[in-house]
Amino acid sequence: MTLEGTAVRQAGLTSQRRTPRVGENGADSWTAARIDRDSPIPYYYQLQEILKQEIEDGRWPPGALLPSEAELAAALRISRTVIRQALDVLEGDGQVRRVKGKGTVVAPPKFRYEAVAAARHWLSPDLASTVVLRKLIRVSSVPAGGHFSRLLQVTPTDELWQIVFVSAVGGKSVSLSDMYLRKDASPELLAASQHGSSLALSEGAADVLQQIGERYRVAVAQSEITVESTVANQFEAAELGIIESTPVFLLSSLSIGPDDRPLAFIRTVVRSDHFRFSVLIRHPASDPSHARQPEFITSM
Repeated sequence: MTLEGTAVRQAGLTSQRRTPRVGENGADSWTAARIDRDSPIPYYYQLQEILKQEIEDGRWPPGALLPSEAELAAALRISRTVIRQALDVLEGDGQVRRVKGKGTVVAPPKFRYEAVAAARHWLSPDLASTVVLRKLIRVSSVPAGGHFSRLLQVTPTDELWQIVFVSAVGGKSVSLSDMYLRKDASPELLAASQHGSSLALSEGAADVLQQIGERYRVAVAQSEITVESTVANQFEAAELGIIESTPVFLLSSLSIGPDDRPLAFIRTVVRSDHFRFSVLIRHPASDPSHARQPEFITSM
């Protein structure tokens, strides 16, 4: 099984960019013709699906202004209340941002979080926007205890590095992580630990896993991830800049080295408006002699 995961970058507003408004180049007809007034599906739901598709198809690129509520109301002959409902759905999905005094702006595409291979990477069409270590909350040596000793295959008294940190994309905090790292994850890391040195991690630089991989040559071959939904507690909400009890995703990740040793366990809380989950299922061959279990490839 291959697991992948994701988050969204901060919306970059391009005030100079202008796309056709409703009424220009047939912009009213492409939408109005697709509102089915005989359908049992509510108008607001039809409209948000249409706008979502147009955004994903590139008609309204990132940074572009969507037509105003008044323009949509006039073109579609539906109430502004219905239009606001549709825009609320898109905003909740993280596809648009409402900007006071400006209007409804299309948000940039979501990042993709790679949870397989040697390290974690947040991928974006805009390579200038990368994940950085925004805040290093805690770096300390702690005993493994029962739970982490079983996960990481060490003794309960063995010391682990605990690293609590906030990651950011495009200047916005998107995740809060609590990492437990074996001190013998690499010879370089073991040597630093034996000398009593703290981990050399820099805020504003690359994300923690990348820094550890580069500075201490910790190689991760694969990651096993479990995804759950939860709500942000007071501490998580404060660090991520959201309201307490806001829905978030919890990723529990076990990083495994090339020699099949578990190296690190990470719990990451990701803002739900910055996360997308999709699944590809590869079904067994139709020939019964080659039957096998379906293969799931998951991306977030």
